[in-house]
Parts: sequence; C-alpha cells; structure tokens
Amino acid sequence: MDPPFLRRRPETEVARVIRVITEASTTPAEVETRDGRSWVLKFSGAGPGPFGLLIEYVALAVARAFGAPVPEARPLWLAEDFPWMAGTDEFDSMLRRSPGWNLGIALVPDARPATAAEALAADPAMLETIARSDCLLANVDRMPPNPNLILADGRLWSIDYDACLYLSRALGPARPAEIALPVGHFLRVRWPEPRRAPVPPLDFDMLVGAVPGAWIAAAGNDRARIAEALRAYVAAWAA
Repeated sequence: MDPPFLRRRPETEVARVIRVITEASTTPAEVETRDGRSWVLKFSGAGPGPFGLLIEYVALAVARAFGAPVPEARPLWLAEDFPWMAGTDEFDSMLRRSPGWNLGIALVPDARPATAAEALAADPAMLETIARSDCLLANVDRMPPNPNLILADGRLWSIDYDACLYLSRALGPARPAEIALPVGHFLRVRWPEPRRAPVPPLDFDMLVGAVPGAWIAAAGNDRARIAEALRAYVAAWAA
C-alpha cells in the first residue's frame, strides 16, 4: 500500500520524455513533470527493478544527511497509457513495464560526467564526506573509469546509488560491519577506511514510510522490518 500522502499531482506526474540517457547502464530518461520541472527518471522496469529504486532513494537520503552533494529525489508517477515520445523500441518496452511510481532525481542543468582525476582535485573535505557515506552504503559502483560524479558550474555532484549493497546486507544474515571502502572504489587510495564520524540523525521510519508500496514489496519485507534492519545496520557500522 502506498503512503496516504503519495498522490498524483502536477509536481509528481510525468508529462513528457525529453530524451533517453543512453550512456547510463539502466537507460534512464530526462523527463518533465506537469509543473514544468526537469528530472532524470529511473524506471521500475529497468534491470534493478523497484528494489533498485528503493536502494537509491534511501541511499540518496543517507548521503545527503552526511553532507554529500546529491540531487533531490522523489517518486514520480508514470501513467499506464503514457504515449511513445522518444527512444527505441527497447526503451519503449521498458517504459511499458514501468507504470506507476518510478524514481525522479532532479536534473542538474549543463552537467557532464567528471573524470576521476577531476574529482580527486575537488575539495578534500567534500570528497571525504562522499567516501564516508559510500563506506556506510557499501557503494561498489564508483570506480576510476566512471566515478559516477558529475560537474556543473564547477560544482561536483554525486549520483547513481542503485548498486549500493547496504540494504541487501541489512536484510541478510548478520555479518561484521564493513569499515573500509569497497575494493576498486576510486577514493580508496586516499581513504581506505574513512573516519567514522558520528552518524547524522536518520529517521528510517520516515524514509521507508515515504516510498511506494511496490518498492517495499520488492524488498520482500514490510516497512517496519526494513526500517529496523537499517537502524541495526547503521548502529553496527558506527560502533
């Protein structure tokens, strides 16, 4: 069941697809909602499925709480009879598999992918914040060939959190907390074990309570179990 405040409104309904982002592995798209805002839409019908949307939505909120530079994110509604507007037959097929709530991530205008060298030249304190949150989230998808960072007007933004392993580990069998960045992470050479500063306040009941029911169902647990598992996971990491 969806939370009662999650409703179809001009600010949550996808009005049109502007372009398909073919360079991204899950083939998201730039879209516009009925209130005129632009978003990058990640689809429930893509490879990671609705479980991947849950992972990314919560991970973005956690990274933001740490102070990492991440864009705004919110569920966006895609109508079942949404017309073909852009892309290939394969993209349209994925779109047809994705009616309902998908994940919108605020578009950063004029952004381009940052290289690892460009990222490493950024503010060290900000990079350590990314490293610390990536360590907690077990982000295995920030490698030197593609650190999943973008640059816009000289500012670095951190994106693409759907490959993080934290939720699978939180919901899985008990295991020792990982206190090092994943092997291959482009920041591991600088911070193999980022300083575990106090974890910022995180209201997992509120975070998990704000997502669509289909995302929760894809995790194979109820909201209360997911929130409790996340609290225990963070507590073990911070200990």
